[in-house]
Amino acid sequence: MPPNIPRIVDALMRVHGYQLLKDGCFNADPHGGNFLLLPDGRIGLIDYGATKQLTKEERLSSCLLFCALARGDEDMLFDLCEISGYESKYGRRDVLMKLIRFGYDSYGNDVLEGKNVQQFIDECKEQDPWEKVPDNFVMSQFMSIRLRSLALGMNHPVKCSQWWGPIAEQVLIDEGLPYESWDREQLLKYKPEMNYQEYKFA
Repeated sequence: MPPNIPRIVDALMRVHGYQLLKDGCFNADPHGGNFLLLPDGRIGLIDYGATKQLTKEERLSSCLLFCALARGDEDMLFDLCEISGYESKYGRRDVLMKLIRFGYDSYGNDVLEGKNVQQFIDECKEQDPWEKVPDNFVMSQFMSIRLRSLALGMNHPVKCSQWWGPIAEQVLIDEGLPYESWDREQLLKYKPEMNYQEYKFA
């Protein structure tokens, strides 16, 4: 029998979502060569050379990010970015939302709008170039992109928030910090210690 692709993709998305949001320790490079399809149908996870460990604050921020993406809560996404110290030349919220969705959730046509990846990034940079970006979540972004690419290669495209939003909601409840409890004061209380990259475009 051929591999059950939907089941494989579902398992990979759930496992990596749990690693990221519950454990805070994950393989940031989950490409196809890092999995083994075992004879009994299980998936073997190998090569953790790109493992990332999050702080509690980073893990909670990741939970909020994927809850907000799943809910379509742009206000929360904007607050997360503003409090984290993200800065762009013009402060355009619409461009920021596109970049968040592309970086962490989907690169379907609903985000790229018919452009290829290079055209999309060039357009965003032209519309509102980013100047100060926290890099704490680069590895989780990389994991998201790797998994989306893997799923797309199996002709089963995914949107990360559909899997990771529900996991994140439950983690926040288990932590005693349900999504609805997060206001600006609580975001500041649990703000991670940020590392920044600064950019200057002509």
